[in-house]
Amino acid sequence: MRTILSHSRMARACAVAGAVATPVAWAQFEPPVEAIEANLVGIGVGSVPDYSGSSNSETALAPILRYQFEGSKRYVLWLGPKVQLNLIDDSTWRAGPMIVLRPKRDSDVDDAIVSKMKEIDSEVAGGAFVQYNLKLSERKLHQLVFSGDVVGAGNGTVANLRLTYWHPFSEGIFGNIGVGVSYANAEYNRTYYGVDGSDIALFPSLGGQAYDPGSDTSINVPFGISFALSRSWLLSAGGRYEHLGSEAKDSPIVSERGDSSQWIYGIGVSYLF
Repeated sequence: MRTILSHSRMARACAVAGAVATPVAWAQFEPPVEAIEANLVGIGVGSVPDYSGSSNSETALAPILRYQFEGSKRYVLWLGPKVQLNLIDDSTWRAGPMIVLRPKRDSDVDDAIVSKMKEIDSEVAGGAFVQYNLKLSERKLHQLVFSGDVVGAGNGTVANLRLTYWHPFSEGIFGNIGVGVSYANAEYNRTYYGVDGSDIALFPSLGGQAYDPGSDTSINVPFGISFALSRSWLLSAGGRYEHLGSEAKDSPIVSERGDSSQWIYGIGVSYLF
C-alpha cells in the first residue's frame, strides 16, 4: 500500500480520526482521543439513544475542534458536549480540567410514557481527566492507553476508567478496541432513572411506591477503525456498546420503556490543518 501520509503526520492523523469515529452520545459516551498531536476540525454523525436507557435512537452530530499550543504538547479539545484542557507538556501523560454539557430530558423524547415525566434540566458538569499512553512497539500508534475522568454537578457525579488498545493494520489504517467501567453515584441515578412524586402513577408496576436507585457501575466497549484518505483528510467509523448497571437497569424507565443494552454507531470525517 502506497504511503499517503508521512509517518509522524500519519500517526497523528489516525489518532485524530479515532476521535471522530463515533459521535458523543449523552449517555456518557467517551470516544478515544489518544496520541493526538495535531490541529484539526471535524464532525461525526451517527445513531445514539434518545436518552440514557432508551430503546429508541436518534441522529446526533459531534463537532470536534482541537488546538495544540505552539511549541508545547498542551492543547484544548472540544469533542461534542465535552471540553478538555490538557495542562501537561508531555507526550505520555495528559491531565487537566474538563466540562461536560448534560442535556435535558423533556416531552421531546419519543417514548409516550417517559415524555410525560417531570423534566430534567440541562446542566454543565465540571471535573478532571488523566491519561497515560504505553507504547508497545516502534510501530505508529501501537499502544495501550489508560484513561480516567470524573465530572459532577447538581444532577450527580459520574467517574470513568478505560483501557484502549490501538493496532496499526497498515500505513494508513488503524483500529482500536477498549473496555471501560463507569461509576454513577446515587444522586445521578435518582435523577435519570428514579421515579417519584407524580411520575409514580405512570408506572403501575411500582404499586404506588417510588423507585429510588442507589449507585452502580456499568461497562462499555468502544471500537473503531480509521482510514487516511490523504495527507489531510481522514475517514473513521466505529461504535460503542454499554450495559447499564443494576440500579439503572431495574428502573421501569429502562426495564419497561427502554433497554439496558445501549448501542452507538457513527461515521466521521476530519481535516488536519
